[in-house]
Amino acid sequence: MKQKKVLVHGSIESLKEFLQSPFNAEYYALALVSEDFEGIDIDSQNGGGQWEFLTPSKLNKFAYELIDGIVLTDEQNRYTALNYFINDGVEPRKIILWNNQGVPEFFNARQKDGTEIVFMEGLQFHIRSQEDSDFLNRIRGYLFSQKQFYAIPPSQYKTLIERQYRRPINWENPKTFTEKIQWMKLYDSTPIKTRLADKYLVRQWVAEKIGAEYLIPLLGVWDNFDDIDFDLLPEQFVLKCNHGSAMNIIVRDKKTFNIENAREKINAWLAIDFGAFLCELHYNNIKKKIIAEKFLTDGKNLDLTDYKFMCFNGKPEYCLFYSDRSTDCRLDYFDMDWKLTNFESSEHRNSDHPEKILQPENFELMKKLAAELCKDFAHVRVDFYEVEGKVYFGEMTFTPAAGLVTFKPAGTNEYLGSLLTLPAPTEFKQLSR
Repeated sequence: MKQKKVLVHGSIESLKEFLQSPFNAEYYALALVSEDFEGIDIDSQNGGGQWEFLTPSKLNKFAYELIDGIVLTDEQNRYTALNYFINDGVEPRKIILWNNQGVPEFFNARQKDGTEIVFMEGLQFHIRSQEDSDFLNRIRGYLFSQKQFYAIPPSQYKTLIERQYRRPINWENPKTFTEKIQWMKLYDSTPIKTRLADKYLVRQWVAEKIGAEYLIPLLGVWDNFDDIDFDLLPEQFVLKCNHGSAMNIIVRDKKTFNIENAREKINAWLAIDFGAFLCELHYNNIKKKIIAEKFLTDGKNLDLTDYKFMCFNGKPEYCLFYSDRSTDCRLDYFDMDWKLTNFESSEHRNSDHPEKILQPENFELMKKLAAELCKDFAHVRVDFYEVEGKVYFGEMTFTPAAGLVTFKPAGTNEYLGSLLTLPAPTEFKQLSR
């Protein structure tokens, strides 16, 4: 994750607190801005070198264009400083409210039509509905977890993982499936997993392994949202970020596509280090990009049906049938003979009548392709779609649902865990920024 180049404004005491806090790790402070530097004694940190101390009146306007943001550290005089910098020509989204608890803070403004705008961590959000408010809160949660992991040494990762897992983990000899996923988040985070979790880079690997004909056609790839020329895209397409999960925008009709809303969402996603949210370390070093893929439809359902193959020790064992994803997502487990199991997870409910679900036309082909893609891994989930008789690759997931689901009936978690033979452990390191 790239550190933001910032000016840091506050009282002497709050500036000292900022420089000494582990929660300042994502900022590279170019200068400290305060009204009074008398008696200040602050050691050089955040990249080394002597600090430049300035007063607000000595800031040149062009400096606001060169930095990523202004961090306000003094909570008592925060809104006085906020108004000063906005009135001095600083864009509101460049102003970051900081505290020593690592909790992302935000401030509000309103447009002339009454629409609320929220500014947080260099991002902006238009709040027009409960859905918008919920999205803001999810991003805030991501950023908070991210700050927590950045602020602690790797020796404490297990403690944070157990807090998220909500029970102790037998790190020396994990038994259940979800315990083993927690273990693999730390001890099996390898460069090949980083490459294959990248929704852009995985395409070349899949083409080499099973053939490019199984890839969803790629329409474009960009580093920044504002580089996208939407005039060149078709009337229907899918936008997604390559570095995490559930970062997709399905455009069914470009005429009604809200570009501003998409910009806010994608910029928020690009600010997230998905590996630092639930300590899924293999996501950490993915170079973030935006990709556009061809819109696929089976002509019958609002969403494509997912066929997700749970693979253990290089062999597909179960197929997860995902349906009605955007309305009332259901999940059913079938074995490799397309026999319905009695498994159920907290991720999604089973279908009302799973016994009526038909085996896909290309089930045998999907099994063969999954076996080819999974053969070098202790565990991976390989996803496919079936559209008009053709199979398309979806993605590869090494730590499904971050290993935080629960299973029914009793004993299912233990049984699935018995199928997974853990690989030799690798050393895990500090999350990079």
